[in-house]
Amino acid sequence: MIHPALDIIASQLKDDGIEAELGNIGEILAGTGSNHGSNADIIISLINIEEDRVARDPINFLRRDNGILLKNPAIHLNLTLLFTSVRHEGGYGLALQFVQEVIQFFQAKYVFDHLNTPNLDPGIEKLVLEMMSFNLEQLHQLWSMLGGKYHPSIAYKMRMITVDSVTDQAGPLIKEIEAQHHLI
Repeated sequence: MIHPALDIIASQLKDDGIEAELGNIGEILAGTGSNHGSNADIIISLINIEEDRVARDPINFLRRDNGILLKNPAIHLNLTLLFTSVRHEGGYGLALQFVQEVIQFFQAKYVFDHLNTPNLDPGIEKLVLEMMSFNLEQLHQLWSMLGGKYHPSIAYKMRMITVDSVTDQAGPLIKEIEAQHHLI
């Protein structure tokens, strides 16, 4: 679900007139990325994946027809995305303009669901993007990790990518039900 989620964000930006491509900004700045020499206004890079454990559902089965299938609890992911302008032809001012356009886009539309984004992957219920703010030390660490010098960029946390699969393994039949009553 990660790639379809990032892909829909890039296509929505393109539909709004912002040429956006997925790519590893560290490799692109080093000249080794597949997007090197790209004409994209914005490069979208996945810079972190974290599990949202609070949203974890403890249910480990699924009712199907007259039986039960075993499954592990779904994993809910938050992705940190970096939107970077690396255009050099138009200068620094144009790079700032592209970042501003990304901010304006997500200010106007920060929730993506099947009503406002019909081509959203059926396996994704909804995506919510929220701007992240970094202090100077965090920015330094980020760009050091990416191996490049700072470029105009903005980071967003994308919430809820759900990874869920059901096995073909049937669950056990229920033979008896035990109930405990507690009187207070």
